[in-house]
Amino acid sequence: MRVRGRLSGLFGLALLIGAAPPPGPAEAAQTARHVDAGRIRVVYEAPKKAAYRAIYEDMRRQRVLERIGAIVGLARLPTRLTYRLKECAGELNAWYAPESRSVTLCYELVESVRKAAPKTTSPAGVTRQEALRGPVAQILMHESGHALFDLLDIPILGREEDAADQVAAYALLQLGGREARTVVNGSAYFFATNGKDETVDQGAFADVHGLFWQRFYNLACLAYGSNKSAFGYIVAKGYLPKERAEGCSEEYEQVAFAFERLIVPHLRVKPGPGKRLQHAFRRAARGR
Repeated sequence: MRVRGRLSGLFGLALLIGAAPPPGPAEAAQTARHVDAGRIRVVYEAPKKAAYRAIYEDMRRQRVLERIGAIVGLARLPTRLTYRLKECAGELNAWYAPESRSVTLCYELVESVRKAAPKTTSPAGVTRQEALRGPVAQILMHESGHALFDLLDIPILGREEDAADQVAAYALLQLGGREARTVVNGSAYFFATNGKDETVDQGAFADVHGLFWQRFYNLACLAYGSNKSAFGYIVAKGYLPKERAEGCSEEYEQVAFAFERLIVPHLRVKPGPGKRLQHAFRRAARGR
């Protein structure tokens, strides 16, 4: 997914689900690590630019791509899917390429996010760690949504970019608790920050992506609709208009219904008594 003059997501130097154990000497010597019997492949391309070296080391140590890949790897993929971190000749971007079946995240995007994150806490109460950690899951899961649509031949009604946002939000909200709040708070910070500087002209309405403020409210609504107790602060603090909030439970159920009908049949873990699906997503994200 390439974007018209604006970023498509964020990345944090540590994934939102706690800290993974550092790789052993053998793993540290590799630039690619295979997950799920070859169906998920991750590639960390060593950067030429010295300024990106710390990002390269941190991401490999925290196994960021492996964790997102583990969630997507719950699906029975018909072919291998590659996650790649690389330099992009100055381009701040991330995308899924169907011809190579790969999700790419650029060092340039990572570096720009580090600079834009608040030093401590934003006026809205978003911490630096949330601004760094949360959105990586959103952007990588968004691009993974495109990959799932392509590889699993999933029908899409409406704009694909909106559908990918919904898949990302629904999947990551299943993580629950602090992890889900990190995704919502960090991604909302990104959307709102970029929305303040977004030029709303005729070309913006022609873009395949929604406006940043639209993506902000869509995410906020799905979060609130998924758990009004956990995300009640979104409405209480005025971040989501009450008129929109009234229908958020229905919006979330609509996305959940589509996810269960179109994607769950492809998963190796099926819904069962209790929260079996949620537990599977959490265990995958934690590398267990």
